[in-house]
Amino acid sequence: MQNKMNHNLIDYIDKQNQYRNLVSFKSNKVNPVHRWFPMVEGFGAEFVRDIILEQKVSPKVCLDPFSGIGTTALACQDLGIKCFAIENSPFFFDVTRAKLRADYESHVFDILISTFDDHLKTCLVELPEMELESKTFFQGNNLDRWIFDKPVANAINDILNHIADFDQNYEIYTALFKVALGAQLIQVSNVYRNGKCLSYLKNWQERSISRNEVHEMFILYCREVLMMDIRSREMIKPDVHNYINVHRGDSRVLISSLPNDSVDVVITSPPYLNSRDYTDIYRLELWIMGYVTKFDQERKLRSSALTSHVQVKLGYLKAPEIDELDRFLSHLEKSKTKLWNKGIPNMIRGYFFDMESILKDMHPKLKSNAMLYINVSNSAYGRMICEVDTIIAKIAERNGYEIVEIRIARYINSSKQQSMRKKLRESVIVLKKLEERGRDCFLLSLENKAAIA
Repeated sequence: MQNKMNHNLIDYIDKQNQYRNLVSFKSNKVNPVHRWFPMVEGFGAEFVRDIILEQKVSPKVCLDPFSGIGTTALACQDLGIKCFAIENSPFFFDVTRAKLRADYESHVFDILISTFDDHLKTCLVELPEMELESKTFFQGNNLDRWIFDKPVANAINDILNHIADFDQNYEIYTALFKVALGAQLIQVSNVYRNGKCLSYLKNWQERSISRNEVHEMFILYCREVLMMDIRSREMIKPDVHNYINVHRGDSRVLISSLPNDSVDVVITSPPYLNSRDYTDIYRLELWIMGYVTKFDQERKLRSSALTSHVQVKLGYLKAPEIDELDRFLSHLEKSKTKLWNKGIPNMIRGYFFDMESILKDMHPKLKSNAMLYINVSNSAYGRMICEVDTIIAKIAERNGYEIVEIRIARYINSSKQQSMRKKLRESVIVLKKLEERGRDCFLLSLENKAAIA
């Protein structure tokens, strides 16, 4: 039996038993192809399948404006559903497209892996350091700390150089080798992903990984993960190829280029309002794989993402007028608790400003009565919880959507900076596009309520 509560006329339904394990990447770790690159922040393929299966009419077109590594697009492809997917990170974009291809031939890939392995066994010469503007990656340069020891750096260069020399006849397989290398970078480094940043491992100076060991880890991943998954799906010929429906860039810009009245369902998880900068969290993949070589490129990439952290300096942004948001911002301004960054209030305004813009731009792209499922988490700043799910739902309500319900997926701990005993609600906001007539009636009812007040 579902627990149900009502808050400001919104139904909050406890779905923890159903969603607890689906709104994390945990289930994807054992799911063929989905497991190719671990992204902790993503939801699982079963989350997408559950939503698709609950629709009264099977959707033909889906949209995920925050694609990540393509879980929605791949799950939809397996179900024969077209999916428009938008992703800002060039690395995640390449991972997504590699996962969506259905024209790999396992016997060809097997030969290429063996050839790659033979080549790596001949790599013995010391290689020059990569030409990157950031000098913190590699041992040397009179650094006290570095991310990759010299033998590891040589091994990474060996792999990248061979990928660059690939025969154009086998170009589709270069993406697979890039995915394999990207999946190994953290494993062979001196750091780990620590929430919002990369942190050095304890006793990292005592670690020792040889050039040959990196080669072996890379080849093993190609054989035991990529090859196994390609073989397991080789006979599956999808009816839909979402490879061609993935777009790289800022969702705040690209949504407007999608065809009007085309989308049946939206399944997505925007960046949480937790001040995580994904250009920092996945910095190794971006810099070492050659997507970014200069700080200016990194800044441009960071600025083209949804406002959800304080790394980008913003002019004052006007937040949507929602009671819960007004109260929270007022609390931050009056709070005696010192914020760890003075840009936090404007970041919060920018986040909801962006979310409203995206909801507005999506509206004409959706078919009548299209459904939206938005996975978000509440946040905490100034020792107070910001009800992100409620605020986004109310923003949607003012922009042509009906709030169906908010499904409680699980409760998570707040950051150590907040030290709050109360846990944060992670939810799935369920919305429905209103018909134009229904939208006009709703807006009129809001005006009448305001007039009476």
